[in-house]
Amino acid sequence: MAATFQWGEDNGTQTGSPTKGTTRTLDRAEQNWKNIDDSTTAYSSSPITAGNNSYEKWTFGKFTGTYNQILTGKWAHTAGTMGTGLTIKGVVGTAYTTPSTTANANLTTDMTSAIAIGSGAAVQFGATGPEATGKAASTTANPAYTEWLTHQLQTTGSANPGETDTATMTLQYLEN
Repeated sequence: MAATFQWGEDNGTQTGSPTKGTTRTLDRAEQNWKNIDDSTTAYSSSPITAGNNSYEKWTFGKFTGTYNQILTGKWAHTAGTMGTGLTIKGVVGTAYTTPSTTANANLTTDMTSAIAIGSGAAVQFGATGPEATGKAASTTANPAYTEWLTHQLQTTGSANPGETDTATMTLQYLEN
């Protein structure tokens, strides 16, 4: 047997301590940037206009199934070219805040250019949700979660109208 992986996303007003979103959705097949704070509206129904930003995407990984340990996590933008006036900003492991279209100063990593996953940001794992403290480079918890993997599309007035190229955000991990 092997670990079962799911992408998750939180949305809505921050709540709790430590903070998380009021809505949590699992089994996400995509992480579209858009001009609405949810995980279900089609991006074409909530476009981002040039000079504005998407809402932040507060994503995480969840592991269940049969495994002994989850370890050695890396996260990066690994495929897709962003056009003129488009920047992807991201960070691993910051505290959840209510998503906004304001440029989030905590998103300190420029993820605009695709890189090899081996050069990605280190990701830690633990129990009881991405918001929980005490995560480490490996965990035997089941279920297990990554810390927050937060990203936002930021644009300038020079961004071309229409759809962007697909950007692939990759989470790599080992299990045993």
